[in-house]
Amino acid sequence: MMEFLLADINIGFAIALCSVLALAMLEGVGMLIGLSMMNLLDHISPIDLDIDIDSDADLTVGGITPLLGWLCLNRLPLLIWLVLILTSFGIIGYTLNYMLLNSFAISFPELLTYALALLLSLYVTHHIGVPLSRLLPKNESSAISNNSFNGLVATITIGTAKQGSPAEASLTDSYKQKHYVLVTPDSDNEEFTQGQQVVLVEKKATFWLAVKFNQ
Repeated sequence: MMEFLLADINIGFAIALCSVLALAMLEGVGMLIGLSMMNLLDHISPIDLDIDIDSDADLTVGGITPLLGWLCLNRLPLLIWLVLILTSFGIIGYTLNYMLLNSFAISFPELLTYALALLLSLYVTHHIGVPLSRLLPKNESSAISNNSFNGLVATITIGTAKQGSPAEASLTDSYKQKHYVLVTPDSDNEEFTQGQQVVLVEKKATFWLAVKFNQ
């Protein structure tokens, strides 16, 4: 059994599961000395997602923001999210290789197995993360409240923002923390293209209304 667990085809999955144990040990030691790894990771994370994606969300909006929201990065503490995806990746990878070797006496190329395990672990992370996030307090990792972005200048990063079709934009708050938000023009006859700067004026449920930034 140990030979299979430590086989070359499973090295990446073994590292993933060992990383989970290492994170658990660090969190345990941190709690003994009054320093929580969970809080530390949330505070040093350089990116905050100001978007709420539920299980039935449409991921057709351009950019990485909807995808990261779908993966619950904005709902779960970063430590819990890392444990969830690393555990899923390790267990799925071992399961795939075990089934292939025992049922067909073959193994996929390592890169193919890793890619398949990663895709499946992302799917599992979403479907476990959504109900898990409802049981945990809302994850607030940003240095300032997302609602205080009113009046800040953001830059369209991907896509074209139109009424009813938001685009992704990035901004940096006064604490030098980077945030990604979805924005849409405040008026019907306006649109914002990639690289254009806008001013956030009103927070909606999952996006911000914005106006053109006049320098």
